[in-house]
Amino acid sequence: MEAKKGSLISPEIQELLKSPEKTVQIRALFEDMHPYDIFVLCEDLENIEIAECIKALGVPLGIELFQEFEDELKKEIFDCFSKEWMADILEEMAPDERADFVQYLSEEKTEEILPLVARAERIDIKKLLQYEEGTAGSILTTDYASLPPDITAKQAIERLKLQAFDKETIYYIYVTDSDRRLIGFVSLRDIIVALSHKKIEEIMHKHVISANVSEDKEVVAKKLSDYDFLAIPIVNDNNHLVGIVTVDDVIDVVEEETTEDIYKYGAAGEYIDYMKASFLNIAKQRTVWLLILVFVGFISAWVLEKNSFQLETVVALSFFIPLLLGAGGNAGTQSSTVVIRGLATGDIQMDDLFQVIKKELAVGILVGVFMAVLVSLRALWLEKDLKLGITVGCAMVVTVMLATTLGAFLPILFKKLKWDPALMSGPFITSIVDIVSLLVYFKVAMMVF
Repeated sequence: MEAKKGSLISPEIQELLKSPEKTVQIRALFEDMHPYDIFVLCEDLENIEIAECIKALGVPLGIELFQEFEDELKKEIFDCFSKEWMADILEEMAPDERADFVQYLSEEKTEEILPLVARAERIDIKKLLQYEEGTAGSILTTDYASLPPDITAKQAIERLKLQAFDKETIYYIYVTDSDRRLIGFVSLRDIIVALSHKKIEEIMHKHVISANVSEDKEVVAKKLSDYDFLAIPIVNDNNHLVGIVTVDDVIDVVEEETTEDIYKYGAAGEYIDYMKASFLNIAKQRTVWLLILVFVGFISAWVLEKNSFQLETVVALSFFIPLLLGAGGNAGTQSSTVVIRGLATGDIQMDDLFQVIKKELAVGILVGVFMAVLVSLRALWLEKDLKLGITVGCAMVVTVMLATTLGAFLPILFKKLKWDPALMSGPFITSIVDIVSLLVYFKVAMMVF
């Protein structure tokens, strides 16, 4: 197996950390590198060694390196610092990263460190922590550039020079009145190309696309995607500007939500770090759903038991049960996958229910007919029984038709009930379709035989 680059260079870093000139040597090694590349090289070090690297690199590179680690590991590294260094780290972290990280700290640790943090940052932390998890407020940053409307383009450039060094982005600059109400925005390009005497209110865009601080972060992510913004302003109910959400924050949201949906759709429970989790934790995550699916499977077993006399009469009927169940489960999973994805991206709306059902019904009939011809020919060839061929063929058409329809309908139903459509997982759809397939199969068999 190919060794990771980080694991190869870790001994070299450890040797540097033993040197009396470690600060100078660590800075020389990493000074021209991106924080993520430093993270890759350092992630195999002990926590205390990572903390030493962060201290050696100082501000801002050391803080940027610290922010690359996951919150759980951040907390362990954080404990390796003195209280003064802890306070310095919290002061220098990006506001949104800082607010997320503080939530991982114990209440005792937070109360111990916050009094040492500068007043402005302390107020900012408490303000960001008041926003509900999963909302725009929970992912916003207060490091945005703003301007009043009554200054000139030349004056604006001078002000931006003073703001730029500690702002997350200055490509979009938000225009606010004296009460911090959002009244417009300008891009950096707008200011640079404008005549120097032009007022900001003359060149600003007055139609501002913004998001409310209480909006779901997925809605905010979609707005950023729809409008191709690098950042979107976040306002409160009084239209006061409270922060911005940038595209890098949205990438994290999309990754988090996609991971969550994949786990739900696979009936694998909540997301946990697979490589770090024990087999007991992984088993615990999966057990609940598997037990639910076992109980659903009991219904399939009951249907088989109630129709056992038909299987005894025409033994060949049992040969095609796995084929029908597999076809129905696969068709239902295909349909639900497409619909869940459409609901997530907004391509499918609640008003589209009947159109979606109609389309999936047509798809199910068409696909079912092709599959029915194939299985009927197989039944006729192997068993030389016309009735069996008709039974299997008719059951296949109805099964696939119902499977595609249920696969489309159930996620939309969950959405209507304000549940996550991804909960209508592949295994769950398959289990429901199994029951429907068996009921259809035996009903058709009873009519034909």
